[in-house]
Amino acid sequence: MTLIGHNDGVNSVAYSPNGLLLASSSSDGEVRVWDTQTGVETISPFQSDDSAALCVAFAPNGQRIVVGTSDGPVHVWSIPNGRAAMRPLCGHSDSVECVAYSPDGALIASSSADTTIRLWDADTGEALGTIEDHTDCVRAVAFSPDGELMASASEDETVRLWNPHSGKAVGAPLTGLNNSASSLAFSLDKKHLAAGSLNSGEARIWNLQTLEASSILIKDESTIWSLAFSFNGTTLLVGGQQNIRFCDLRNRRELPGTLLAGHSDMVKSVTISPDGQFIASGSADCSVRIWIADSRPGSAVQPLQAHNDGVASVAVSNDGRMIVSGSKDGSVFIWDVSTGEALLPALSGHSGPICAVAISPDSRRIASVSEDETGMLWDTASGELVTTLTGHEGEVWTVAFSSDSKWLVSGSEDKIVRVWDASTGKAATIGPLECAQNVFAVAFSPDGRLIAAAGSEGFIQLWEAATGRMTHDSFAVNSDEEDNLDIEDNSEESSASDVEVGSTKILSIVFSPDGKRIASGSNDGIIRVWDIDSGYRSLMFKGHTHLIGSVAYSPDGQSLVSGSIDKTVRAWNANTGEALVTLFGHGDWVEAVVFMLDGNSIISCGDDRTIRIWNVEFALLLSSQAEHDPFARLSSGSLDDDGWLVGPSGELLLWVPAEYRGFMQLDPCSRLIGPHRVNLTAPGGVYWGELWTACWSSSPRPLV
Repeated sequence: MTLIGHNDGVNSVAYSPNGLLLASSSSDGEVRVWDTQTGVETISPFQSDDSAALCVAFAPNGQRIVVGTSDGPVHVWSIPNGRAAMRPLCGHSDSVECVAYSPDGALIASSSADTTIRLWDADTGEALGTIEDHTDCVRAVAFSPDGELMASASEDETVRLWNPHSGKAVGAPLTGLNNSASSLAFSLDKKHLAAGSLNSGEARIWNLQTLEASSILIKDESTIWSLAFSFNGTTLLVGGQQNIRFCDLRNRRELPGTLLAGHSDMVKSVTISPDGQFIASGSADCSVRIWIADSRPGSAVQPLQAHNDGVASVAVSNDGRMIVSGSKDGSVFIWDVSTGEALLPALSGHSGPICAVAISPDSRRIASVSEDETGMLWDTASGELVTTLTGHEGEVWTVAFSSDSKWLVSGSEDKIVRVWDASTGKAATIGPLECAQNVFAVAFSPDGRLIAAAGSEGFIQLWEAATGRMTHDSFAVNSDEEDNLDIEDNSEESSASDVEVGSTKILSIVFSPDGKRIASGSNDGIIRVWDIDSGYRSLMFKGHTHLIGSVAYSPDGQSLVSGSIDKTVRAWNANTGEALVTLFGHGDWVEAVVFMLDGNSIISCGDDRTIRIWNVEFALLLSSQAEHDPFARLSSGSLDDDGWLVGPSGELLLWVPAEYRGFMQLDPCSRLIGPHRVNLTAPGGVYWGELWTACWSSSPRPLV
């Protein structure tokens, strides 16, 4: 759930010991306490008179919370009565960046921008001592689970260990971070200490028995604001820019397919519920979020699997049981079509974004190609890497199998098409095939006789697969479109028409199932269909308002589907160019589309990190009912940039909160695979009319 109420950024979140409450502190000067099951605030917000509330922690007995403020005082409030438990703890001369209770509840520790750490008696508020060894702002302080150690992290680029009873240092400062330290976390077994840094985005872990530092777990340009260990100590949660990431501590790398994204600003705080079932985060976007974690016995705490970045490519097995997807996060997933669950852990090996994936017709091999200039062959059953395809000298953007599963073809920005043995990954005796353009798309003809490639110069080249000899004249996109064509134009005035003359690029190609035609999608938003024998262009389909990244034929060749940067999937009559239906739902660029073997289901993927399965027959039915059925109209509405579902005449139907956009599963989308899924239901009926005030109802039943 998303908890809304703060009027400024949320700096810290903390669970109560029983997990039933969640406290959040904000720069609006308030601390709010939420019921974690309902999302309702349990008491009135605690008001700080000392500017921003920067940090919050629960007492081990759950009866009090301690809060640090930007003006220096530390407040202790009673949860049962909602009042101050004692006078403010004063002593810091600058902002209090972090507060913590000792596990036995006897001590409160506070760290400050004044470079000091102060210890207080938790019952009386008496000052017990001051630690002044740091030379810069002390961003974080934490107690070990047994209370025998206290750690601090400072902008002086050191992490230090202390005896909290004596205030004396334990050993030398822990070094290894290459920037100011910002956050700390002890593992529950007290064997490890993790620290994150500002600006450099580094995270390190120290073995507390040897005090040796691990290699850097994460390194990017963001700040790590918060860290938390999983219960079994194998995973580290990292709160940073606008998301929560998960690091596998056994192999010292980020777990692919586990990113929690949804906040629109930096994640300042992340924590795990005491039972391990939930993850809470607080963000500078003023919201608090509670996420469902995977808490199965023996598993690391991590969310449901999904790609961490946009899904660039999708393919489906011939038996219709598996979907293969490749992402800009560098991972490949195999999904069960019927359940939407991942069949195997992410296939990882590429060092750059994946541009395209393909699955062999016999379903034994998966191919992926990447901006890292390589291709990879994977065993479908085990997910094991069979071999790496090397030879291209530029980003590899496209890949395709032959219909007999024996050959694989790839195309690259190096203007080369390469042919590979699909079983061994060795280069074939055919090729390399030289092109006069960067290759964005490749395809085998259904009978395996032809190889086609298209790209940056706007034409399609064809070769005989057996000899590598170029055949036919190139099919070129003519800027003046002088041919007499049967053109179906259902488009309104579009930005795609603004493409400069001579700059048209072909981004996708596909052979018709009978092998007689080839269709292309381009950056001018137009689908073109060529007759292969005559070399003449026979059809042009217009309707998309932006570039088309993917086109695909239905198995019977009667329909064509396309996906565009305009966020829509469109189905067409392949013989006439008539627009059949437009599918709305993706929250970002639709990267790839493909028909399933049944011919009635379309699979699409996009930059919104989702994969969608659409029922075309149901889509056509909804389209016909939309005029008279309010719910059908909602399902066929498009989502504009302001979050409104908009009807065919531009009418505003329903406003969707920002965190739900891109994850709405409305009919005719029969399945959504992604990090989140939002369903819209109308158990009490839909209220409909031109007068919005008439939609109000005094009955307790939900409107939508």
